Parts: sequence; structure tokens; C-alpha cells
Amino acid sequence: MIHHPSRLTPLIVALLVTALRGIALADPQPGNVTGKVSGVTLYRGQALITRTLLFTAVKGSQEVVVTDLPQHIVEGSLFAEALAGLEVRAVRLRQVAVGEEPREDIRTFDLALAELADKLQLNQKNQELAAKKAAYLDGLEGFVAPTAKNDLAKGVLDAVALEKVTLFSFAERQKIAEEQIVFLKEQRQLTEQATLLQHKKAELTSGTQRTVKEAVLFLETNAAGPATVRLNYLVSNCGWSATYTCRAAQDRQTVDLEYNGLIQQMTGENWEEVSLTLSTASPALSAAGPGLAPFYVSLTRPTPNPEGPAAASVSKLDAGAFRDIKLRQQSANNAFSNSQNFDDNLGFNWDVICAADDSQTLELTNSKDVLATMRRDAGESGGPSISYQLPGSVSLASRSDQQMVRIMKHSLPSAFYHVATPVLTSYVYREAELKNTSPDDLLAGPITVSLDGRFVGRGDIPTVARGETFVVGFGADPQLRARREFIDKKENVQGGNRELSFKYRVAIENYKDQAAAVRIFDRLPYADRGSDVRVTLAELKLPLSTDPAYLRSERSKGLLRFDVDVAANATAEKALVIEYSFTVDFDRALQISPVGARPEGKREFEQMQRGRLKK
Repeated sequence: MIHHPSRLTPLIVALLVTALRGIALADPQPGNVTGKVSGVTLYRGQALITRTLLFTAVKGSQEVVVTDLPQHIVEGSLFAEALAGLEVRAVRLRQVAVGEEPREDIRTFDLALAELADKLQLNQKNQELAAKKAAYLDGLEGFVAPTAKNDLAKGVLDAVALEKVTLFSFAERQKIAEEQIVFLKEQRQLTEQATLLQHKKAELTSGTQRTVKEAVLFLETNAAGPATVRLNYLVSNCGWSATYTCRAAQDRQTVDLEYNGLIQQMTGENWEEVSLTLSTASPALSAAGPGLAPFYVSLTRPTPNPEGPAAASVSKLDAGAFRDIKLRQQSANNAFSNSQNFDDNLGFNWDVICAADDSQTLELTNSKDVLATMRRDAGESGGPSISYQLPGSVSLASRSDQQMVRIMKHSLPSAFYHVATPVLTSYVYREAELKNTSPDDLLAGPITVSLDGRFVGRGDIPTVARGETFVVGFGADPQLRARREFIDKKENVQGGNRELSFKYRVAIENYKDQAAAVRIFDRLPYADRGSDVRVTLAELKLPLSTDPAYLRSERSKGLLRFDVDVAANATAEKALVIEYSFTVDFDRALQISPVGARPEGKREFEQMQRGRLKK
């Protein structure tokens, strides 16, 4: 049966259209979207980016390609969230090699280079022609010389003709030599011009051939129409740290504390008008937690220490073992949290277990007091996980220099006082005890301090919880002076003991027009073995401080603290004076000598100083 072509054509066209539509629905061409970075959670070394994608979805399966992703994206960190009616089946990261379209300035360089290439080729041809001329003259001389010699022998030499040929040859050779010099000079100049143009073009075209990263989203849609997807991923080359500015008001009743975040942002993408959250947490890619292994122990013979058991404990403490172990454990935990396959999980999990083994070994082999000192010295290994949601929107460009955002500004109630340590210095320093009444915890960080609108110095503050107090130094007060004077010393021997008596005077001068609260520190000799050396403080006219923290940690170590109010204009004979005396009693066959600086003494001082400054 034969069909007429005019009847078959519409049917074939309709079938082809239907088939093509079916193919398009089954395997659509991917659509390209860029989206907008709408939210950023900035950690200490990474950032979680939320990019909002708006596009038109088709019913059924669809691929959406998200372009313009940053180079420093963390592999394996992509995940996507979609609204109802749209299902994200998978997200994949891929790299694509791209090149920029030729620009007009690049075309100008290409034309100039092509013109130089033509000139160089012409120059080469001219040099070849000059070489051929020289070769022709060589051949001419090879013909003329034998002929002239033969004619001379026969007596028929034409001297005039020979002279013309010779002069012609020399003249041509002169021209050829001059041409060759010109051609060589021209060749050198053309080559230099071409090299310079190549360098300039290379500078303009650097980076035009590069690799970009794209995310491919595999979607399933119930109905066609507008769709919204949030693409999330981690990026590196960024982070933040806390920094503070502290300004004391003139009434000394409050202190304005400005809390800022110092931002490092070199991710390769700009954050324009984003919702920014600063966090101290650590992002984790691993969903599993670490497993625990048995802690095996056995019995061994102890190694004798010539300095005794106490020295052995001190040597372990000197090594800073506990702090190193905690840092190693924290590092291994971070690596475990960011591992993405089972083998890596196992390896980092074992590192965490080994660090925990070392920590428990120290607990088995050291005394309770030594362990308590270890933990105080090591401090907190991690610290609190705190997040700050900044109000409004923030813009942070990707650039090499640091940027700053304000986290909060708050007026904190303050109690100002002065600190004098005349055994160390005659300067009297200002300090203020502040209470964190802000709605946020404060992270440890550097602080810039000003008083009465003048810069007085820099310092640092510890991590401070809401409602907690901390101390900020405000520099030396030039209107206060302290001095410590030795007054008298007596020696007395009674039986088998020797008794030394000492008397000192501490004076504070105040040049201000108002009274000043001063905490005065001094010290007595102190011996670990009180039964060998007995130090007795005589009755004081001015009592010692009743501060519980001082009485608990410092008074027992021979440190003296007087809390006094120095009257206004108390100078010279009007200065506030404190006199005290003490006796030192010991075996007359022995003598007093200083122990000197010891590692445990330094750690004890650090502990006391942190307590004074609430750090």
C-alpha cells in the first residue's frame, strides 16, 4: 500500500514532536543559576554559607547547576534544603575548566604581535637576500681572478675592465655589510618589541584559563512553577576573633564596653548584605561520634628518683604534660569531626583514645594536689560554644586585609580602685572591677583602654559569662605615689634559737583633689616548712583586708594586703602611712637564705594573679 507524502508528513511531524517532548521531560537540560549568599555562620577557621536559589522548576526530574562557587569550598560539605513540593535527591560538586572571551585590549596585542611577526619574516628574507648577494660576488671573484691571471700570462689583460670589476665587487660588499648590520639591528629591536608585547599580554590574560567549581542539584518536582532552594556549604580561608574597646566615663560609675569581631575573609566570594552569625563552635562533617577502647594497665617496678617522690611529681608537672595532652586530644577530636570516610574516622578516633590514655595515666601516677595544679595550669581546653547573631545585614568583601563588625556595645557598672605594690614599684595603678550585665557572654580577647577620652594602654580580658565580674587595668595614675621604707632590724638569741625583728613603713601620697581607694600589697618571708622557720606578724594598727579571696589564697603565703582610703591632697607629712613589724625565729645553728625562683613558684604566682584579675 502506498501513502501519499502529503498525508504522511503531518503525522510524522506530530510523532517527532511528541517523542522530543518525552525525551525533554525524562532528561532535561540543566539550568544555570547563581543565587545570592543570604546567610553566613562564621567559625574560627571556616564559614557555613547559605546561598538562596530562585528558579523555575519543571514537573518531574530536573538538574540545576549552581555557578560561581568559591575556590575554597570544603569538599563534601554541600547540602541543600528545598521547600514543600520540591525534593532534593542529591548534590554534587564538580570542577569545570573555563576561559574568558577575548577582550579588545587583547585583540590589540594580537594584531601588534602579528604585525611584528610579518616584519621579522621580511627581515629574515632581506638577510637571506644579502647572503645570496655575497655568495654571488664570491662566485664572480672566482671567475674573474683565474681569467685575469690567464690574460696576464698571454699579455692581453684588460686592466681597465679588471679595475671596474674589482671596484664594483668591493662597493657591493660594502653595501651588503651595511645592509646586514641594519637588518641585524632591526631584528633585535623587533624581537625585543615582540617579547615585551608577549609579557604584557600574559599579564592581561593571566587567570583567563582557570577551573571553576559548580554544584549540580538533582531535583524532583511535583508541579512546574517558581522554586526556592537553599544551598549550604563550608568554605575555608576565613575566621574571626574578639577585640574590645573600653572607655571609662568621667563619673567612674560605668564603663562603656564595645565588643567587636575582627574578620578575616579570603574565601574568594563576596558576602553582600548577608545575615551574619559569629560562632565559637567547630563545624562537623562527621555524623558519628568517637568510639571508646579499653584502658589496659599492668604492674611494674617503680624507678627510684634521687630527689624523692615529690621531685618526681614536680618533674612530670614541669613538662606541661597535661596541657599538651588536652591540646592533642582537642586537635584529634576536630580532625575526627571533619573526616568523611570510615578509615579516616578510625584513625582519628584512635588518636583521641591515645590522648585519653595519656590523661588517665597521669591521674593514676600523680597525687591529688599535683593533678589539681595540672588542671589549673592547663585551663579549659575548649571553652564555651557561643554564637552572636548580628542585627541587620552585613557586607564583607573577600580581601586580604582584616575587617571589623560590631557585636554589641554596653555600659557596665564598675568599681574603680588603685593598686600599690611599693616593694616592686613606686607607681600606683588604676583598676576597675566590671560586671557583665550585657545579654551576651564575652570571649577572651585583646582590649584597648581609654580613660577620660585619652588612650591609656592595651590589655586583654578573659572569657566572661553573663553576670560574672572581671578586672580591667587603666594604667598608672600619675597623681598617686607609693614608697616602702626599711625602719629597723634587731637580732636576739634565746637558747638554741635566733630571732630577727624587722620594722617597715609604707607611705601613699595622693595629689588629687578627691580621696582615692587603694589596695596596698606587701609581703613577709614565707617558708614551706613552718616548723623550721616561724614568721610572726606583730599586731597591726591598720587591719589587713577582709576580702575572702585574699584570705583564702594569699594571706597564708605571707602576702599582706591593706584596703585603705587615701585622703585628698595627702602629700609629704600628710601621706597615709602604714607601719608593721614581724619576727623570724629559727635554729641558731642555721641561717636564712632565699630559695630563689622555682618553676612551681611561677605557677603559683600565675594562679594568684589570675585570681586577682579574675582571669
